[in-house]
Amino acid sequence: MAPSLKKTDTRYPIVRPHSSQPAGRRRRGIPDRIDRYYVPLAVLRATDRVMRQLGQEKRECYVWWGGYFTANGEGQIVTALWPDVETDFGCVHLKTPQLVALHERLREIDQVLLVELHTHPPGAGGQNDVDAAHPGATYRGFTSVVVPAFASPLFYDLRNCHVYEYLGNSEWHQLDAAEIGARFIIEEDFIPVKA
Repeated sequence: MAPSLKKTDTRYPIVRPHSSQPAGRRRRGIPDRIDRYYVPLAVLRATDRVMRQLGQEKRECYVWWGGYFTANGEGQIVTALWPDVETDFGCVHLKTPQLVALHERLREIDQVLLVELHTHPPGAGGQNDVDAAHPGATYRGFTSVVVPAFASPLFYDLRNCHVYEYLGNSEWHQLDAAEIGARFIIEEDFIPVKA
């Protein structure tokens, strides 16, 4: 009989057991077109956990998904980075030291910013003018996700979010549900297999 798995084991460390030498992932160029992002379910789950926690406090949440570009122009998301800052009901404001800290952490783990995400309160809709004018990055193809209703009841399916691709020159394209489903490939991170 297989052992039962607890939903969350709080004894398991959230940091890696050792540091490895950087492999140069940050030095790979930004592709002309980013066709797909591969997202481990563990990153989605971690993002959900912090977004809903802040949502229960009636506060917005801001998260970066870090990773790297593959040789064929796809983005492999590896890590969720959450700046632990004070936020309000309808506002997340990161100052220069907080942005510098996020970028320094990405450098330390040999990753780049692939996707930014933040929550909006119930009824607030998608990207607003402030969001559009202040993205975490401004390279062509950069993606910004607005998660509605403070990620309630669950941040699980990106097709239920407002997803935007940066086109350059302060222009954005909002992806529809079919485009989101084709562009974001969610991958299980643990699969029990019965023989």
